[in-house]
Amino acid sequence: MKFAIPSVAIAAILAGPGALAFAPSSPSSSAAAAAALRRPAFVPPISQPNHQSVEQRMVGGGKDEEAESNLNEYKKKMSTKRITETSKHSTEKVDVAMKFGGSSIANADRVDHVTKLIKDQVAAGYRPRAVVCSAMGKTTNSLLAAGDFALEGRVNIDAIRTLHMAAIDQFGLPDHVREEVTCLLDECQDMLRGVSLLQELSPKSLDQLVSYGERCSVRIVAARLNQIGVPAQAIDSWDVGIMTDCNFGDAKLLPGYEKKVKDSFTSKIDP
Repeated sequence: MKFAIPSVAIAAILAGPGALAFAPSSPSSSAAAAAALRRPAFVPPISQPNHQSVEQRMVGGGKDEEAESNLNEYKKKMSTKRITETSKHSTEKVDVAMKFGGSSIANADRVDHVTKLIKDQVAAGYRPRAVVCSAMGKTTNSLLAAGDFALEGRVNIDAIRTLHMAAIDQFGLPDHVREEVTCLLDECQDMLRGVSLLQELSPKSLDQLVSYGERCSVRIVAARLNQIGVPAQAIDSWDVGIMTDCNFGDAKLLPGYEKKVKDSFTSKIDP
């Protein structure tokens, strides 16, 4: 049985606070995969009690000293409870999933901002188990356009290559990151040459074509996280058990993916 390739890549933090960076172009696969790892985050109570209605209940509309004393005691207990609950949870690690679209990581400066935001959230007590990343900027649109141009006999992804290499150069990322991204882009270009020769771009091939943007971006995001002290690794979705049906262009996740993702974290990613 053939499976559609879910355009998802992963940057998973390997030690300490964890993060997983999915890079999806399929909304269903990204949201569902992230949900498989996400736990509800604690949100401290911030709403204020309705003092007017409380006061009316406690004093019956009157303003005597006893009623005022009761009201003040009530307020004091509410304040103490709020502080206690907030303090209790502020020391606990909270597992979360994060999602960053193309405009959030449109270029090197935006990638830098996002990775530092992730680091700040880790310091604040959150543990990002999944960081879902789209392709950088307009890369997906550029890849779709490149597919159309290939059908006309023109193969060129220079703009896409320049965008990613500029980010690698600006950060001074390790050579292996450059090699991985270059290899993916070369593979993408070879695929487009095949499209040009065959004069055919099937839904299956189109799914694979648009996946290159996310697979490149997640490697840059993971490398930048490592650079600023947040240990991370880029992993393709199929390596953590995500599989879809063969409805190319609108693939759905196969049942049982949640357990496979969790098992992969236990055996491959978590310390």
